[in-house]
Amino acid sequence: MLCLVAGLVMLTGCRGSGSHAFTTQTTVPPAPVETAPAPPPVPPPPPITFTGEVFHLHTAGKVDPAVQEAARAGVLDTLNRYLEAAVLRPLRSGGPAGDLTPLFTPPAAQRVMTVGPDRFAVIDENLPPVSDVRAESAVAGLNGLAGPDGIMSVVTAGLDLRLIGHINGALVRVTRTGELVLMPEGGTWRIDAYDIQVTRTLADDTTTTTVRS
Repeated sequence: MLCLVAGLVMLTGCRGSGSHAFTTQTTVPPAPVETAPAPPPVPPPPPITFTGEVFHLHTAGKVDPAVQEAARAGVLDTLNRYLEAAVLRPLRSGGPAGDLTPLFTPPAAQRVMTVGPDRFAVIDENLPPVSDVRAESAVAGLNGLAGPDGIMSVVTAGLDLRLIGHINGALVRVTRTGELVLMPEGGTWRIDAYDIQVTRTLADDTTTTTVRS
């Protein structure tokens, strides 16, 4: 009997008292979060400038092509300086126009810079700031006159200017049509006379002004 007990003790000691457990862990990377692509940047409005689509020349003599091209470029330069200073800048800022006297002959400048119907027709002031100003049309059809000596003495610009924008979310339209008469003076072309009609529409309110000098 003693031998049997001793044998059981020996067998128990041989089994060991600890347990062995194995755990396998698998790490799965999180799925990438899909993000919506960034919207493309909104392009700025294209610059607004007069384009001289045609230039008809009336002359009793012969005009050098270089002289004609110089006159065309000079007239368009004056028209676009006028467009920026008298129309676009006041519309966008809601403020007054700057000094326009370099763009007009002295008699015309006096009429335009004086408060009255001429200024109201030629300059776009007295409106709240207009946002997102864009051009539906900005065309100046040019007609030049030269004498037998080939010197360009006068150019008329037939305007078709149609602008749209918004004032506090409401659509606004400014349409200016008619003619500007330009003459060379002091190495540049200046506006000497005009026959202009301007119509401004904000919501259901429309005003039209016509001036002739």
